[in-house]
Amino acid sequence: MPPKQTLHTQGQHLVGALSEDEQRLFLDANTCIIESLPLRVTWFKKEALQKGPSSLAELNPTILLTGWSSPPLDAHWLNSRECKLNYICHLGGAVKWLVPRGFIERGGIVTNWSDIPSTSVAEHGLLLALSALRNSGNWLDAHKGEPANGNRIEWLNTRTLFGRKVGIHGFGRIARELVKILRPFGVEIRGYSQGVPASLFDEVGVTQVESLESLFKENEILFECEGLTPKTSGVVSAEILAMLPNDAVFVNVARGGLVDEAALLREATSGRIRVALDVMTSEPVAPSCPFLQLKNVVMSPHIGGPTFDQYPSCGEFAAKNIARYVNGTPLEGVVSLGEYDRST
Repeated sequence: MPPKQTLHTQGQHLVGALSEDEQRLFLDANTCIIESLPLRVTWFKKEALQKGPSSLAELNPTILLTGWSSPPLDAHWLNSRECKLNYICHLGGAVKWLVPRGFIERGGIVTNWSDIPSTSVAEHGLLLALSALRNSGNWLDAHKGEPANGNRIEWLNTRTLFGRKVGIHGFGRIARELVKILRPFGVEIRGYSQGVPASLFDEVGVTQVESLESLFKENEILFECEGLTPKTSGVVSAEILAMLPNDAVFVNVARGGLVDEAALLREATSGRIRVALDVMTSEPVAPSCPFLQLKNVVMSPHIGGPTFDQYPSCGEFAAKNIARYVNGTPLEGVVSLGEYDRST
């Protein structure tokens, strides 16, 4: 359990371990919130950022503001008696690459951007599904005159989302937002996520199925929204993918590691299903990636969320969390050990 939050105005030192670009994108409109607080603020210079953990140990802050460019934190320093760090305010989402688990175990506090990107990722999942249904990979050929003599709509085999059977694997924040934006399409929604109680599905009117096999068998459009853990790694196996109906759409806005990508590539290459991906196990993908060569695969470069115009909102959320910490009021977006373990 995190330590009880009390007033932290005495001797607080915040270090912003961010690149200049991150400061500009997230904090240009929000720096005033931080600098108005009763604490000492040090912004890392580019050279200090490149030195990594040793610079942080020298500064020994009590509060650390981090972003994607921040160096992974040194467990040895965090566990030392000299370390004063108690709160890490992360501008992004996943923190496992940045913060050792032991920091949270010993009572250190970590926050991230919480629910802010959930609506954006759900929106992007919808975009990918619609793009696959309308066969956007072949649009350029259609502009060039394909088919030479025939109906473009028939040739593209365009399909609608309205009235379809939709499955959602995983039922976290993104999945629940996805349910909301799918409703106007009059779809039947089924869901599965091991360990999630039936009451959570019932609250939003989603039919819970008894197994992943049932989810893939019974739905024409499958959204992958599950968290990646040791238990879910590779859970979407070749056998599971083979259960999708012919011409089904498989959309992944979660993590590439959930899926047997070699099996997914075989399914896509055969033309049996349509595939739409925002994530892969290895990113960024190489230009030679075989998925990029397939017309029935839609690929975006891991841009689900947040969108560019949401960056200031993420920065404001972080700045206000720092103010809450200093003033001893409850923080938002606290990363629990359970959330830490489910993240990547």
